[in-house]
Amino acid sequence: MDLHVLPDFTGRVVLYIEKGRVTCDRRLLDDEHICALDTFIEMAREAGLRIQELTGGTDSNSNT
Repeated sequence: MDLHVLPDFTGRVVLYIEKGRVTCDRRLLDDEHICALDTFIEMAREAGLRIQELTGGTDSNSNT
């Protein structure tokens, strides 16, 4: 398996695997994190951010 990182690289890499073979890889930067959307919303709420669900479809904007 060949990853596109320097030989002295230490860190996190995301892999996309198709049919048992790595087809793409991407290095994660120090300030990048991966989580499910519900986990992100929970973390945002715990940090004091207010999350609101928008209702309606694409025609819900009364200004258009």
